[in-house]
Amino acid sequence: MKPLAAVLAFVVLVAVLGVMGIGGGALSFFASHGCGSGEDRLAQSLAAHGIFAQRPSGARPQGERTASCDVDDRIVDVEQVYRLPDAGDDVFDFYREVAVRDGWQPSTEEEDAGWFCFTKAIADKDVDLSVSMDKPDMFYVRMSSSVDGGGWC
Repeated sequence: MKPLAAVLAFVVLVAVLGVMGIGGGALSFFASHGCGSGEDRLAQSLAAHGIFAQRPSGARPQGERTASCDVDDRIVDVEQVYRLPDAGDDVFDFYREVAVRDGWQPSTEEEDAGWFCFTKAIADKDVDLSVSMDKPDMFYVRMSSSVDGGGWC
């Protein structure tokens, strides 16, 4: 019986160590996966960018500036919604002019009638700036990036 108990104890020990090894790898993955303090600092930095203070005449912020982080890709988005009583294409013209003047470059992403995107390196990170309209009197200004650089247009 003693040899069988020793073999059984050895098998249990190997199984426990194997689970701990797999569990340790999973724990390491989950500890590094998702958004944390680095993304919080990035969101604060993006939210303070001067582009949000610039808006066409008559445009008014709607609600608070929001920040979110995609837990899978760890991409931070900061967005402000504005209402413009006198709707028009001048929103895009306004932001294109502001973006170019501030050193932003048109993105390689395709643009359509209701959206455009520019990219700029800020503090050694690629940051994306997009402006979109889904209603004639509402538009959205969004900046996105990640701790490693690169966001979504």
